[in-house]
Formats: sequence, structure tokens, C-alpha cells
Amino acid sequence: MKFTKNLLLPLIAVLSLTLMSPAYVIAAGKIENATNEEVKQALVATIKATEDALASLHAGADGSVVNDQINEARQLVKRVENNRLDVIRTRAADSLKKARQAVTKGENKQAEESLNNALKSFKDMLSSL
Repeated sequence: MKFTKNLLLPLIAVLSLTLMSPAYVIAAGKIENATNEEVKQALVATIKATEDALASLHAGADGSVVNDQINEARQLVKRVENNRLDVIRTRAADSLKKARQAVTKGENKQAEESLNNALKSFKDMLSSL
């Protein structure tokens, strides 16, 4: 009995520590970092959505349509996962947010200016990759 206690207790301790080690624990929802190609694709899609929103604004489309296109661009820019571009991405996303708010208020000139700023930032990000 003493032999079993001396052998079994340390064995259980070693196994429990081994199974709880970080090598065996997988973080739930962990996503791999995006490659440069995936970042470029996300930027191209974001630029297209922003250009579509700007074209709709110029064409005098309903505010809800323009807001939907701006929201699509805001969702697409979230896929741009590159630490080097993070500051520019955040500022461009803020410009999209300001454009959406301006469209909601009916201030089309300010919305156009914000969309142009965001579009310029997105193109700068694409050229810097």
C-alpha cells in the first residue's frame, strides 16, 4: 500500500501538471495572423466599398443606402490585421464613422470630405504594403 501511494501520487501530480501546461492548452477562438496577401485583399475590398459609398453620395442616393455601404467598409477594414498599419487603419475607420454620422445628420459635404480622407488613408496603406 505504501509503495502504491509513493508511486501513484507523484504520477498523478506529474500527469496533471503536464496536461495543464501551455503546450496542451489551446486558446479558444485564437485566429492566425493575416498574411500580407490577405491584408491586401481586405484593403482592396475596403477601398471598393468606400468608393461605392462615395459614388452613391454623389449620385444623391438615400442616406440609409450610403450608411449601409459605409458600414460595409467599416466591417471590411477590421480584416486589415497588420501592426505597422494599425494607427492609419484606426484613423481611417474614425473617418468612416464621422462620414456615417454626417450622412445621418444630412451633412453630405462633411460626409464626402470624411470619405475622401478615409479613401486616401486606405490607398496609402495599400501602397505601403
